[in-house]
Amino acid sequence: MKESAVMNPYSTKYNEEEDLLLISQAFKGASDALNTLVQRHQQFIYNVALKFVRDDDDAADLTQEVLIKMVTKLNQFEGKSSFRTWLYKMVANHFLNSQKKKREAAIVSFDEYGEYLDTVHNEEEMTREEMELKEKEITWTRNKCMSGALLCLDRQQRMVFILGAVFNLKSPVAAEILDMTPENFRKQLSRAKADLFSFMQNKCGLMNPNNPCRCHKKTKGFISEGIVHPETIQFYSEVTESIEAIAEHKTHEMDHLIEGRYLYLFTNQPYERRRDNEAKSRDILNDPMVKQLFELV
Repeated sequence: MKESAVMNPYSTKYNEEEDLLLISQAFKGASDALNTLVQRHQQFIYNVALKFVRDDDDAADLTQEVLIKMVTKLNQFEGKSSFRTWLYKMVANHFLNSQKKKREAAIVSFDEYGEYLDTVHNEEEMTREEMELKEKEITWTRNKCMSGALLCLDRQQRMVFILGAVFNLKSPVAAEILDMTPENFRKQLSRAKADLFSFMQNKCGLMNPNNPCRCHKKTKGFISEGIVHPETIQFYSEVTESIEAIAEHKTHEMDHLIEGRYLYLFTNQPYERRRDNEAKSRDILNDPMVKQLFELV
């Protein structure tokens, strides 16, 4: 199985028949097959969760919860839809209906978030040499800022934007996951983009040089506060890829060209790999309900 197929279940290269074979083997008591099925989807679900709630640990918890739900309800999959549709409907519903996480509670509106960006660490400057030395820290700050902007969207808008704009799922596919028509999905995606891009145009110095918000200014202030330092940064270039690298290529239509400079800040963010994924997979297999359901020994 190719790594690219594992990383993105909505790639055209992804072979869903492998999922179905693993399900069949799992119900015959093959724990390795069940573990492989979990791992095939774990990383993608985690990255959707990370965009949805912004916090690494909350995203890991959501991922674990929905994967346990997937495994314990696997006998309810009847093949009336594709397995991916069945699973990611479950993912979307679980995320949308979960208790609000701490980062979501901290950011409630574009106005409030904009006021925060207007006031925090605007006085801190970096020399060009400092900016070159602190490139990873500045990238971390920029990614966190973009994730914060996503939290200003309500949960429905956020999920629509994550599926349709960040991971570039086609509207019929994303609409089926969210139980809406493709037309309604496109309308909601258009509104989410308009709200988010308008905020970025008015606040982000990367979009409009007249805006005071600069990532390097914020970073220097966060470093002095101890909020940002190498140990806290989750971006490791040797073990991560960008979201753009695992998403399907966009067509070169005019709207994508216009939106590209905004979306680049989201799709160029790292596609995260939790280092405890294997341990969490084993935890699922050790769940008593899972052992009983699949007759694992």
